Amino acid sequence: MVRFLLVPVVALLALGLVGCSDETAGDATPGESTNRPTIPGGDTSTEAPTESSESGGGDSGTADLQPCDLLTADELAQFNLGEGVEDELGPARQCKWQASGQQTVAVGVIDELGTDQVQTSGSKEPMKVGSHDAVRYDGVLGTCVVAIGVTDSSRVDVTAAADGDLQKACTVAKQAAQLVEPKLPTR
Repeated sequence: MVRFLLVPVVALLALGLVGCSDETAGDATPGESTNRPTIPGGDTSTEAPTESSESGGGDSGTADLQPCDLLTADELAQFNLGEGVEDELGPARQCKWQASGQQTVAVGVIDELGTDQVQTSGSKEPMKVGSHDAVRYDGVLGTCVVAIGVTDSSRVDVTAAADGDLQKACTVAKQAAQLVEPKLPTR
């Protein structure tokens, strides 16, 4: 019996050692990386920033947007959301609001990635939100995201979660995106 268990364990160890034997050429000194962390909603883009985004997003159309200002107190009340919490997550400047019933809405301003750079393992649904082109997609952990294009290289992601109910999350994300969209610059 022990012999039967030992063979799979030895095989897994051997595979693990083979997987770790690859070497990558280069210098291990610190430097700039173009890799970007995962964004809620599934965006795992590793696109290098464009020249305009490296200078603070000057031509992005989103540089002056403050994510917590994109939903007013009256609009937040429609979703029973309280005060927003600002943070940065990957390339997104984000504001997140949570309701007492596990409903969450987040607005992320992404100065250097357009809607064509949305990365998801699921499908993307092109749509219009007001006068802006957008993409709806399923994010991570039951979230629904509406990515609103501002320019070819910038967007605003509106993400919603509704206690694991993806259909409700998508309804909330679309409603919130419709409230955010009029505050965005047009091309």
